Amino acid sequence: MPKVLILDHELMDVIKMERILKAASFEVSTLTGPYGILAKFDYEKPDILLFNPDMPNADSDALLATIMNAPSMQHMIIIAICCGDPAAVEDYCLDQNLHGFYMKDEGFDGFLAYLSNFVS
Repeated sequence: MPKVLILDHELMDVIKMERILKAASFEVSTLTGPYGILAKFDYEKPDILLFNPDMPNADSDALLATIMNAPSMQHMIIIAICCGDPAAVEDYCLDQNLHGFYMKDEGFDGFLAYLSNFVS
């Protein structure tokens, strides 16, 4: 199974996603802030990044640019995990060339089914 890195400041959401993924045999690592993210990538080498672009004290656009331009990370699937206006999130994902987005405020019942679209 793919290795997933969850980057989200909302701890309860991180715990929910981690439980769902581990129950489905994914390898999961988490960060609740952007500090140390590049070292975490180098160590964990995730296949999928679940990324909340609305984290406080984070320049999400700069972080994404760094991640997407690193040669070792160019094949990683990056999915925004957000709350709010789905149309605005979709526009953001298109602008940033992300692979997709999942709206957390709709609950996590369909989370695993959604991720299955990116896992072979």
